[in-house]
Amino acid sequence: MRVCDVCGTLNFRENNYCIHCGNKFVLEHICPFCGSVNEDYVDFCVKCNKQINPISIDDFDILFSEFNENLLLNAKITDEEYNNLLNNIFLRANYIEIQGNTIKDKILNLASIFTQCKPKARGYERGFLFLGDNIFYDDRLDDSVQIATIIHELAHYLLFNIIESLLCDIFNVETSKTLKSFIWYFLMIPEFKIVNEYCAHTVEGRFIPYGYQNYGSFNLLVKNAPFDEDSINTMIMFGNSFANEIIVYLEEYICDDLRQEIKIQYKLDSGSKSYDSILLETDDCFSLNDKNRMLIKILYDIFKEASNISVREELESIMDGLI
Repeated sequence: MRVCDVCGTLNFRENNYCIHCGNKFVLEHICPFCGSVNEDYVDFCVKCNKQINPISIDDFDILFSEFNENLLLNAKITDEEYNNLLNNIFLRANYIEIQGNTIKDKILNLASIFTQCKPKARGYERGFLFLGDNIFYDDRLDDSVQIATIIHELAHYLLFNIIESLLCDIFNVETSKTLKSFIWYFLMIPEFKIVNEYCAHTVEGRFIPYGYQNYGSFNLLVKNAPFDEDSINTMIMFGNSFANEIIVYLEEYICDDLRQEIKIQYKLDSGSKSYDSILLETDDCFSLNDKNRMLIKILYDIFKEASNISVREELESIMDGLI
């Protein structure tokens, strides 16, 4: 017999769905390569001889297998498990002293602990995150603006990393270009672009002086998006929920002394203040449990969409751009 992980009802082991609530069971030891059922004790498929739990997923057909779809459909994460996931992401910064001759160098040093940071000298964008990995920032800007840009793009990277770590745990694999490509596709859907941008602006705004907050790129996305006010407010709450998590950790490294140095840099650069964007800041957010439940549901919906063969060319194009 097997116990339904949703309602607790006892079912025969051969049942694919719970007789009480209809929950679809994840069959144990299904080969993600050929779909064959294996005994619980084997490590390699009896039919195709491939490792049943691959170290990493290197093929879209494997990523979008029914096995992985079922894992995502039935995925749950406790608050404790999620907090451990966050701790592991930020753990690397605990063993490195943030150094630099200027406050910009120190913030750049912090961001470089997590991912490569490279200067750019062309284009109108102050900075961007390239396919979830490298942060690019324009070194022609004033140091204060570069600081804000680096923090903003670091928030984008950390949100990518959170989703990446979550999916690695659900699929029980290490990351790969295939998985990263799907995550980037997910982050580019219009709804989550808005969530992502609000999150990054809010994280940036926490560490720069009052009056220099700027939600410009978020406002542009909202202006061009076909969503009603209630939907936008939900996206803001979603983005703010992620931002709060990231801010709590970054405050351990961007301490009061560093924030004071950032304020001094803004005074030296003599930028003009505007308080319009302060109105976009909010304390509204979802509980950790509700946010993660919503996140897994959205990931599953986009996973189903991305598994369509018509999306394959776009995913392969994304993967071609990964380093």
